[in-house]
Amino acid sequence: MGVRLRMERQPAALFPAQIVQEGIVALWQNGFDHEDIATVTGCHPSTVAKVLDLVRQHVGGGLRHE
Repeated sequence: MGVRLRMERQPAALFPAQIVQEGIVALWQNGFDHEDIATVTGCHPSTVAKVLDLVRQHVGGGLRHE
């Protein structure tokens, strides 16, 4: 996947932004909501929403593995 999002600050764990973004998507695909994802990643919920919005735009919304 080639989606990139620049984050002004990294989560407390200091993982590179791309890893955080992939983690956000993986957690979302497995049923976590925005608040839970924000807690796990250390990102603000608005950052979680931005990542997921960009990914949805890129892939046409077909991310969920039901």
